[in-house]
Amino acid sequence: MGVSRRAAAGLAAAGALALTFAVSAWIPNSGCIHGMVFPGQQGSSGDGHIDPAQVFLSIPSTERLLENLNYYSSGTHVAGINHTQAAYTRDYFEQQGIDAKIVEYFPWLNYPVDQRVALYNATTGGVVFEAGLKEDVITHDPLSEDPNNLPAFHGYSADGNVTGQLVYANYGTVDDFAALEKAGISVADKIVLVRYGRVFRGLKVHAAEIHGARGVLIYSDPADDGFSRGSTYPDGPWRPDSSIQRGSVMRLQVYPGDPLTPGYASTENAPRIDPKSAKNINHIPSLPLSYRDAEPLLRALQGCGTNASAIAASWVGGLAARGVEYWTGPSDLSVNLLNRVAFKTVSVQNVIGRIKGSDDSEHAVIVGNHRDAWCAGASDPSSGSAALLELARALGELMKLGWRPRRTIVLASWDAEEYGLIGSTEWVEEKIDWLRANGVAYINVDSAASGSLFTAQASPVFKRLLYSVTKQVPYPNSNETVYDAWLRQSLAKHGIGASSTGPAPYASADADADADTDTNIDIDDDDDASGAQKPSEPPINLLGSGSDYTAFMAHAGVSSLSMAFSGNPGAYHSNYDSPKRLTSFVDPDMQLHQAMVRIWGLLAIKLADGPVIDLDPVSYAKDLRKYIKMLKRQVGSLPTNSSASAAALGKIRHLHAAQRQLLISSHLVERDRRHLRAIYGEDCQMKSRRRHASCIKLRESINDRVFGLERHLIDPEGIPGREWYKHVLVGPGRWLGYGAQVFPALAEAAEDGDWRQFQVHVKHAAETIHDAAWFLREV
Repeated sequence: MGVSRRAAAGLAAAGALALTFAVSAWIPNSGCIHGMVFPGQQGSSGDGHIDPAQVFLSIPSTERLLENLNYYSSGTHVAGINHTQAAYTRDYFEQQGIDAKIVEYFPWLNYPVDQRVALYNATTGGVVFEAGLKEDVITHDPLSEDPNNLPAFHGYSADGNVTGQLVYANYGTVDDFAALEKAGISVADKIVLVRYGRVFRGLKVHAAEIHGARGVLIYSDPADDGFSRGSTYPDGPWRPDSSIQRGSVMRLQVYPGDPLTPGYASTENAPRIDPKSAKNINHIPSLPLSYRDAEPLLRALQGCGTNASAIAASWVGGLAARGVEYWTGPSDLSVNLLNRVAFKTVSVQNVIGRIKGSDDSEHAVIVGNHRDAWCAGASDPSSGSAALLELARALGELMKLGWRPRRTIVLASWDAEEYGLIGSTEWVEEKIDWLRANGVAYINVDSAASGSLFTAQASPVFKRLLYSVTKQVPYPNSNETVYDAWLRQSLAKHGIGASSTGPAPYASADADADADTDTNIDIDDDDDASGAQKPSEPPINLLGSGSDYTAFMAHAGVSSLSMAFSGNPGAYHSNYDSPKRLTSFVDPDMQLHQAMVRIWGLLAIKLADGPVIDLDPVSYAKDLRKYIKMLKRQVGSLPTNSSASAAALGKIRHLHAAQRQLLISSHLVERDRRHLRAIYGEDCQMKSRRRHASCIKLRESINDRVFGLERHLIDPEGIPGREWYKHVLVGPGRWLGYGAQVFPALAEAAEDGDWRQFQVHVKHAAETIHDAAWFLREV
């Protein structure tokens, strides 16, 4: 559907009138209400009740969002040292009438002490090149010269001073290292130079360590997010020559959170394991580089080893435009990599706000964003932090009108996400029993606005609700809704349709949501019978990892959703992710931020306040069929033709049988939902006590089933070798990092050629799905 400018303006005007009238005339009298009554009110239903969601849409303010953004991104605020912002966030929540507190954990973090990257002649000792490891000051952007800005640094990189010849390994994926090995190039005892992109940076270091490297340098190639893509900052949004992408190199695929308290919360007096026993950290040093500092290193490789283009054209990066030839090495010259870091146990502070539900307070909808940043972090994460504060204010305005949600709403401002999802993971580990009993859903916003393309990753139960909500929110500076723009952009990605009201300047359809990965899987990107790709709905990607939904979805089994306006990652984790850049090239009028608050708030209100929780098990069951198809395609592409593999693949029929049972059971839940509406009405407002009791019982049964489904797809034993991850159907890939993998235990057994174990996991997955199907039948 489309919303004209006039209609959008009318909606805003009507909402503003409602709010103005309410503030001046409404005096709450007797407790909480779910519908606010304003006699003669414009936009009211026939009985005079106002939907709080409708009133909510008019509240978010672009001016306040800009104020919030400027506060949060006023300087570098690294985990463990941003306690002033934690107190500010708590106080702001409380000013809106929201109960709030700071919840502390004590993880093991590292901080930079000294760094060096030098190219030198090992025979003479003469230094040929010394990397600057520093970002240039940009005139008229004061945050680029903040004295508190971090140097080149990787969270959880090992302390070390290592020397060796240089080898170039493209993106540093498993396949890239295999290609080097095939070409006869060893990285053992070498310093490996790799590009950002394709997979999470921690996997690049892990793969290099497995192959015997002494250290890793990761640089941002201009082909990925620099001058090859367009004008660089300050003339455009893309990454300039000196820009450095910081970030964590944790082995996130093993487990997130504090390395020394795996599976339990890092409270002050919690027992710690020996750091040498921590399985989620690497053991060789690494540093990030700008492409300006990487260029002399690449030039030193010229003529050494194999020309990278002989391995694959994709090994050649954007510096070729400056005459750089990409060669593998090893180099004749040597590289010294010094990475001095200090590890310490520090206090990190989550801020937890709580709006207690009026009827069903034990159950909770949780919304969250992380607050910490490597630098100023205007886009990542302060755009999301600004949105979280405005969401809190808007909910507070509704509470001033006497509204309370049926269920509790928890607002979370996480700390230490950048190091490895630490604040959220520790909180989930501490609250795991409560979450499994009472967690309805988790809605995550990391970077609210880095571009103009709406993107979402979610459990399939959100599909119907997310489509509905995005159809209610106007897309900025257009006559579309967010849904319309989302669908149009996905069609354009497939070369279908023209763009009459295209995305904002500098948007890029193939730039992901500020993650250094492009392995997100779009399950709606499915082939029809003719082989043509014709998405009829916007894509919702699978949830892998990389943000604070991970512990909720993959560990606790709480259905989760993460969303953003994405598309311009050219300042990601650099000093140039500033309000100046964001308001110049991404969201000049803050309307993308405003749209995000509206979507986020509508989702929270509908899930927390609707009599029947609008989560959709039918969509899950239908998407499960696609998961199985994806698994078959992936396993079928592996280089094996043994009878054992053929027999194992034949067992996948058990997954199909289980999926059909889940679909049947899901339709039964929908039948019960229709029955409730037709016979009783969702509000259960009737005089007969017997009918009222029957209605309440049926409604509670439906709600318990729809939000409990995800929990029944959790395996308490976890994925073999990665037991912290417990979701049977989806999780971060072992070598994908942020990217999602369907049926991870099955996929990994197939990759390892362990077909006996593959059959064991097929049987277990089928049983898990059958159990979930039976759970949905419990009335």
